[in-house]
Amino acid sequence: MGLFSSLKPPKPVGFDYRPRFYDEKKEEFKERLKKAAELAGDDPEALKGRIRRSLQRKSGYLADRQYRQKQMLKSNLLLLAIIAVLIVLTFVAIEIYLPRIVHLFE
Repeated sequence: MGLFSSLKPPKPVGFDYRPRFYDEKKEEFKERLKKAAELAGDDPEALKGRIRRSLQRKSGYLADRQYRQKQMLKSNLLLLAIIAVLIVLTFVAIEIYLPRIVHLFE
């Protein structure tokens, strides 16, 4: 029997891999659902907590948006300054070197 079993190719070993990843939006959604279920009552403290969380979430979004707008403004101003400097250098180069180039071809 040992002779015949060595002639068969070995069976592949199974591989059981489940990829794991973190979905931030899904986690936030689950957390909000859980808190909403806890605060479903007519308790005034629950209402205050819900309003507070809503305002915090919105203020975070607005702060991010304002930061992005400020960064875009800085970037655009830097680009405008670079373009202005290049235009000035081009005019200076034309004023200085164009008469020399024209004189060479005359």
